Amino acid sequence: MAVVIYKNTKTGAIVRLAAPNKAMDQSQRWQRVEETAEPADPAGGQEPGRYDPADHTVDEVNAYLADVDLAERERIIQAEAEGKARRGIISGPYSDLSGA
Repeated sequence: MAVVIYKNTKTGAIVRLAAPNKAMDQSQRWQRVEETAEPADPAGGQEPGRYDPADHTVDEVNAYLADVDLAERERIIQAEAEGKARRGIISGPYSDLSGA
């Protein structure tokens, strides 16, 4: 399984995903830096591919949510609700977790 790695051009944050993310590929804030066959060991105890909404703007989080499955969307919305609780995410265009 290949890992797709994106780097935020403003903050330098690194995100590892199991598959390419169309919104991130089209974003000027994200640059795909490399693909590897295996995920790298996590630094600082964070799991590879774990997207942390607190490290991103509302627009970046919503772009990420546009292309993820329901379980990941639910995880991100929950993390945001327990963290910064930004209305543009927890009540935003991808906040409906009904699967519809």
